[in-house]
Amino acid sequence: MKIDYITGTNTATTKWNSLRMAGGLATGVIFVLFLIGLVGTVISGLTPIPASSWLSSLQNNWLVVLFKLNIGMESVGPDSLNVLNPVDIVIMALFGVLFFSLLATLSRTSRIWSAVATSLPVLGMVVFLITQTAGRSGLLIGGLIYSIIMLRSDEFTKLTAYTGIFASALLFFAGDIGTALFSASYLIAISIAIGYVIWMAWFLLTGLRLIRLGRVESLTTTRTAE
Repeated sequence: MKIDYITGTNTATTKWNSLRMAGGLATGVIFVLFLIGLVGTVISGLTPIPASSWLSSLQNNWLVVLFKLNIGMESVGPDSLNVLNPVDIVIMALFGVLFFSLLATLSRTSRIWSAVATSLPVLGMVVFLITQTAGRSGLLIGGLIYSIIMLRSDEFTKLTAYTGIFASALLFFAGDIGTALFSASYLIAISIAIGYVIWMAWFLLTGLRLIRLGRVESLTTTRTAE
């Protein structure tokens, strides 16, 4: 016999599942934006891309700019990071959705660190809008924190956790910190490229898992209400 009302618990669970699904979809969009950055960088290495083209406007997220700075690409100058880049703002907003969905999934494993990681995209966006320079590194730190939490959780595989740890740490220390402290280097550029591709793999693994969790728990909630 089906009940004709929804309990507070079921309502809350439904909201968490919807948030997980939203996080999975946000991660998919992040993956596409990073893929555009990757493809655009490869193409621009072969032939110049007009500045007015859609690919040019979408490809230059801050990690791509860091890579181009380290390989000495003429079209990218030292001040390229000191620009209020709309693509970076969109990415930070999407990370906010992703991290809130991870909060819904991993807060039982580590409530404090999950809250810290979730706050970083929001704080980072505020700092970025004010300074037009800093704030984007918070995404890497947040990804690193959540990947470490995943190691202690049964919700995500060890592969997902280690992929996130390796990519986030490599991009933060070799990419952000390395570019800030050292002269342009092909070694730093290679490290950024490796971390970039592995981070894209983390997006896929995390997004697919969040969508699966949202679907499975939604079905479970529906069956328990019957």
